[in-house]
Amino acid sequence: MWRLVVIWALPAVAADYNVINLDNATFPLLVGRRGWPPVLVRFDREYPFGEKADAFKAVAAVVAKSSSSTLMASVGISTYGEKQNQDVARRFGLIPEDKEELQNSDMDKLFPKILYFKPGDLEGQLYNGKVTKAGLLKFLGIEEKTCDVLTGEFCNEEQKRQLTSLSGKSPEELGKLLETLTKRSAQTLKKEERKEVDGQLAVLKKVLKAQKKAKKQKPPWADFAPWRVLQRGTLRFAHNRLKRGAFRAAMEEPQQAPRRSLLQTSC
Repeated sequence: MWRLVVIWALPAVAADYNVINLDNATFPLLVGRRGWPPVLVRFDREYPFGEKADAFKAVAAVVAKSSSSTLMASVGISTYGEKQNQDVARRFGLIPEDKEELQNSDMDKLFPKILYFKPGDLEGQLYNGKVTKAGLLKFLGIEEKTCDVLTGEFCNEEQKRQLTSLSGKSPEELGKLLETLTKRSAQTLKKEERKEVDGQLAVLKKVLKAQKKAKKQKPPWADFAPWRVLQRGTLRFAHNRLKRGAFRAAMEEPQQAPRRSLLQTSC
């Protein structure tokens, strides 16, 4: 609901999914208002690019699908013409005091800068960590819901289709398929073929990793014959004995003949 209200109220919406463009006029309409959601604001060049820009876009996509009310916003700083939004950057101390204006060469050295504004906070908290997807999500306290290849939970339609194509295959078959897809991925492929091969390869690697992890977590006594019988419910009385260790002790100790009583001896 908050996102719908904000997008309706502000005319400048960024092309990046779930990222709102702000300037010196719209910034105070959204950021630091009491009763409004928190805002993570990126200060960068007008058209950001590179790994850090990609990380911010990826975080915005995760936030949109999460239960967090955090808004993602961007302030584009211009180094030509009217030098737009340099006044906003200076207001938050993002421009060195000895610089009257930012030049294009300054953008790579000084930016991006990311500030987090809680409701009612007009100063903001500077993010000092690495500008990576993992770092920003940890800062926001948001856990990304990734595809669970064992249950299908949080998987998109394409991932579910890939999982269906892999179901029923033995570990040996999956291993051979991994080799084949790895070789194909190293080749020059058309755009659609690249998407298909890399998508299937990513899901396959997750499946193999999940199977390996599940195998490691298998308890050592899972293959113990009496325990398998117990699981079928035919020897439930053995449960308590197994817990006390008596069952195992009985298996390890040699069987002894029962003692004869004095009465039996005299007879």
